[in-house]
Amino acid sequence: MKSKIIAGIEIFVVTAAMLTAVTAFGAAGTQDDPLVSKSYVDDKINQVLEIVNGGSVSADGNIAPAAGSSYQPVYVSVGQVIVGGEGTELILRSGKGNIYIEGVDGLVDTTTGKNLTTGDVASANHLMIVPRDDGRGVKVTEAAWFLVKGDYTLK
Repeated sequence: MKSKIIAGIEIFVVTAAMLTAVTAFGAAGTQDDPLVSKSYVDDKINQVLEIVNGGSVSADGNIAPAAGSSYQPVYVSVGQVIVGGEGTELILRSGKGNIYIEGVDGLVDTTTGKNLTTGDVASANHLMIVPRDDGRGVKVTEAAWFLVKGDYTLK
């Protein structure tokens, strides 16, 4: 008889503890901790990606990059100038070239933190950013391959 009373008390204490924990921390699906659908989460992720970089989440849950948000290999012949639009990123992968500026200031070499101006040598594998769409780029002196992210033209 004594063991039945002890077992009953133990069950009561465990049940009371569980109810207290559920009340204190809230249960899933309540106003304090709502359940959401995958489509709701995907929609919210899409909204954030559109704000950040124009990307989106596809139906299968994969993130699709925005157009122009990946690097493209570009071949440039000797004597040509690759001119970037505002915000374009250029990386010289092979060949040689010198900085070409039609206006003032220069290209930003983010690898070294330097401002590159007309005539400076474009270093291989350095990330260069075109700050404005005003004719800044690289004039190729030895056939070159660039990785380019953003708008560009060849002259």
